[in-house]
Amino acid sequence: MNVFMEGGMDSRCRSCADFMKPIEKQISIVIRTKNEEASIGKTLQVLFNQQQVSPFEIILVDSSSTDGTLAIAGGYPIKIITIPAERFTYGYALNCGIASARGEIICSLSAHCVPVGNTWLKELVGPILSGTAHAIYGRQVPIEGINPFEEVSLWKHFPEKEKKDGRVPFSNANCAFLKHIWLIQPFDEELPSWEDYLWYLLLKDKYFFQYNTRAAVYHTHPFSLKRATLYAYRDGKTFRILKDKYGIDVINEFCPSMRAKVRTVIDDLKMHVRYFRMRGYGKKMPLIPVIRLSKYLAYWRGYRALR
Repeated sequence: MNVFMEGGMDSRCRSCADFMKPIEKQISIVIRTKNEEASIGKTLQVLFNQQQVSPFEIILVDSSSTDGTLAIAGGYPIKIITIPAERFTYGYALNCGIASARGEIICSLSAHCVPVGNTWLKELVGPILSGTAHAIYGRQVPIEGINPFEEVSLWKHFPEKEKKDGRVPFSNANCAFLKHIWLIQPFDEELPSWEDYLWYLLLKDKYFFQYNTRAAVYHTHPFSLKRATLYAYRDGKTFRILKDKYGIDVINEFCPSMRAKVRTVIDDLKMHVRYFRMRGYGKKMPLIPVIRLSKYLAYWRGYRALR
């Protein structure tokens, strides 16, 4: 059975025997940028140092950067697409980049996600080239000490070993997939965030998604309470759109009762305390309830904003 046939893969048939033979395909790496002068040069340099991979092109989709991002990127042999800042959503930027891609395999990489080592691309696309997966997403490794709260999230959702239930099932900050899947299901351009999660939900019963710890990137943002609550507010709005537009109730699916919601908050606080102790961030522990409860409040405000 050829699982890459039109219509995707029968969810009941996912054994290795069902997959096609190894294939050769060109790769297109799509990078989204917005004022990324601090990291884009290093990211591009590491990409051009990748070894043992198929031919690839790089497409940079820039959302009206006002710093030196484009000047730095212009020093590399890549394709640059600019979009108006007011049109930006993650889904829109990705769709623009993929639409102009020549490759049959699409890699999506955030500009500040620097690949770990020079075999990152080989590891990321390997399962697709070998015919054992349709979409791959890799590990995201934080740089310790810069943002302990983000460290906790990446430690939980992108572990060094295998994934478990309750973890992020897909992320386009560091992923690869067959372009023909995107032709069937582009990313939703209305969602402020979580467009990759929705994409996964819409396709998971037809295609095989895989987590690959060896395809790792460094992914860290400096801590900012303003940024944290802004992103939480944005995610809250996304949860509301998912419910109203797609019937996907993220909040009540994972926490169906008030008791479950309270339990989730308590468990989250305990997990942060445990991680901070493990990493020696004891002096920052008093910030845990302030930061986490501020984010939960921002989630709720964003969710209520579209009612």
